[in-house]
Parts: sequence; C-alpha cells; structure tokens
Amino acid sequence: MLHGSGHRPPVTEGVAEVIVKDIKSGEGEIGASEVPLAFQTGRAPVDPAVLGQARKQMMMFGVFAVAVLAVLLVVWWAA
Repeated sequence: MLHGSGHRPPVTEGVAEVIVKDIKSGEGEIGASEVPLAFQTGRAPVDPAVLGQARKQMMMFGVFAVAVLAVLLVVWWAA
C-alpha cells in the first residue's frame, strides 16, 4: 500500500504502447499515435478556418443585436 511516499503508480500496458508508438514515430518507423488526454500538455492547436467562422458568426450576431435594438428604440420612441 502506498502512503504518499512519492512513488508513481506502474505504467499500464495501454500507456506503454502509446509511448512506444510515439518513440517509433519519431524515428520514422510508423505513424504517430494518439496521445491520451492525461498526457496532453496543453490546448490543441486551433484551426484558423474555425476561428474565422466563429468570428463571422459573432459579427452576424452583433449586427442582428444592433438591428433589434434599433427597432425597439424606434417602437419605443413612436409610442
């Protein structure tokens, strides 16, 4: 039983396979493997096309919101 002595749990077979695949892919033997979520060291790179699409959607929402506010202002002013 571990009592917080700083020991790491043993590496499971799945993790060991991923490590071996990554080492071999670095040597050009096989394609890169998928890295388990627990071993990812940061955010995944974002595709610029996705950012452009999100920016376009936000712009359209802003235009829509301004148009709705303008209509509400005109209705309020006319009342």
